[in-house]
Amino acid sequence: SAGLLLATAVSFSSCDDFLTRDPQDTVSDIASFWNNEDNLRTSFLDYYTHFFPGYRSGWSRADNFAETNVADWNDDNAQEAATFFTLVAPASSTTDWNFNTVRDINLLISRIESSTLADEAKNHWLGVGRLMRAMEYATLVQKFGDVPWFDKTVSSADNDQLYRARDPRTTVMDNVKADLDFACQNIRVSDGTKGLSVNRAVAQGFASRIMLFEGTWQKYRAQNTAKATEYLNAAKGYAADLMASGSYSIAPSYKSLTTSEDLAGNPEIIMYRSYVESVIMHSLMSFQNTEPEKSSPSRSFVDTFLGSNGLPINQQEGNPLYNANKTKAGFAVETADRDPRLADNIDEESGLRLNGITAVYAASGYFANRYVNKDLIDKPGGMSSTNTTDAPVMKLNEVLLNYIEAAAELADLGAYTLTQADFDKTINAIRDRQSTSMPHVTLQGSSLAVDGVAINDPARDADVKPIIWEIRRERRVELAYEGLRFNDLRRWGKLQYADMKLNKKLNMGAWINKADYPGTDLSKIQLCDENGNLVSGNEGYIKPITDDTKLRTYADKDYLYPIPVDQITMYKNHGYELTQNPGW
Repeated sequence: SAGLLLATAVSFSSCDDFLTRDPQDTVSDIASFWNNEDNLRTSFLDYYTHFFPGYRSGWSRADNFAETNVADWNDDNAQEAATFFTLVAPASSTTDWNFNTVRDINLLISRIESSTLADEAKNHWLGVGRLMRAMEYATLVQKFGDVPWFDKTVSSADNDQLYRARDPRTTVMDNVKADLDFACQNIRVSDGTKGLSVNRAVAQGFASRIMLFEGTWQKYRAQNTAKATEYLNAAKGYAADLMASGSYSIAPSYKSLTTSEDLAGNPEIIMYRSYVESVIMHSLMSFQNTEPEKSSPSRSFVDTFLGSNGLPINQQEGNPLYNANKTKAGFAVETADRDPRLADNIDEESGLRLNGITAVYAASGYFANRYVNKDLIDKPGGMSSTNTTDAPVMKLNEVLLNYIEAAAELADLGAYTLTQADFDKTINAIRDRQSTSMPHVTLQGSSLAVDGVAINDPARDADVKPIIWEIRRERRVELAYEGLRFNDLRRWGKLQYADMKLNKKLNMGAWINKADYPGTDLSKIQLCDENGNLVSGNEGYIKPITDDTKLRTYADKDYLYPIPVDQITMYKNHGYELTQNPGW
């Protein structure tokens, strides 16, 4: 359970799981405590590591890159051993189906409402509370779909409320949207230390993320056009308001966003988590620096990066860089003349890292390095659990991509008309980053073009419109390994991309010729052709998993998490029903 700081005059004690057993909570506090803004600021800070975990701390894994379900359940990494979707409903869970934080935030909100603070201050802190409630509920809805909505604390004797049926998803998300609207209108433009405190831009950034998820979910999964339009308009509006403030701008260096020891003052950073030697440190860089990458960039991921002329590498028409054998000509040829962000995500200087040649190898051959600060490679700040690079929590680049995606989805629904200006202030602004410097896209009818050449990717999913395909590509490249891809696939209705049998490029890595490595034992590396079929010779694409029975596959039920069995049983024991999600 999450209480308020013990040092205050308030103490909340709660059971381990709000809905696992009968609540036996007691609250004891002093009314005057809530009339002091410093006390409120301290109280909300207690929840920052929950809502804004950054890279987490110590050896605790963040959802960035690999080795958590959210990080691994997508198409970015090939794996030596597949991370499977949940196979059966868990017997119990204290982390997913859990309303402790909802309860605590509701208590905070009620205390603020009863305070004697002036209206401006009261509305600011109510906005912070409602932002956090919206974020918590968005996470619950994204996992479970329908959930019970609580906007007040519930008495331990009120079983009708404690064991109420799940509210419809749209009912909950309408309430979430109302919370987000209030937060974005009332949270101060500036409060506390910039970048380390919740301000209006932080609220707008998270609001755009939450509403983009729900808008696209309603479009592709629920097929509710009216709600899709409403939520996508909200996502676009929140992003547009932040963009119009002019308070943030694209930083010169893409790599600086994920490798800086101090993100203070970075113009692109809306919020970050600070790490300080001997105070609070993490281990994310170590997994891309000192450990073998048993999950590493897939063929699918690497092929996504455009050529340096802004055209897909497999597009032949109008593309002087087209090379039919580019991915088979060796690492140096494959990585030449590509979007510079490829080199910001995989180690080009060291070349391929092969199992049998180096102890710190990559399952696919490609070694991911998005989070590696070269100056810290051999220092404590880049090793073990003592990493000191700061973690971006919300950035302008994501907000720009949220805006253009929401705009394109609205246009596809007939609810908006895209203009060149939409692309100039989003994708083209990102591509103007000094370290990226990629060609601009231009709107050309129902597709995008670069320097007069229409983009026509042969690898495009036929079910995805050309403009939306390219926006999704830019998002995948720009926000690589930031823990967003799994939810992107879910909200688009594209979990099949994370299926290793359906997406052959997911279980493929770099092309190699073993004869190029004389005197080495590469027997652990199996090879395949472009269709994923095993080959017996020296040449082919690395195929990390060769036993088809060990490949990850998806089912439609995987779009929602299962309700833990003990929750269903507990409801039943009290004479109420908690329905399981479909297919579980």
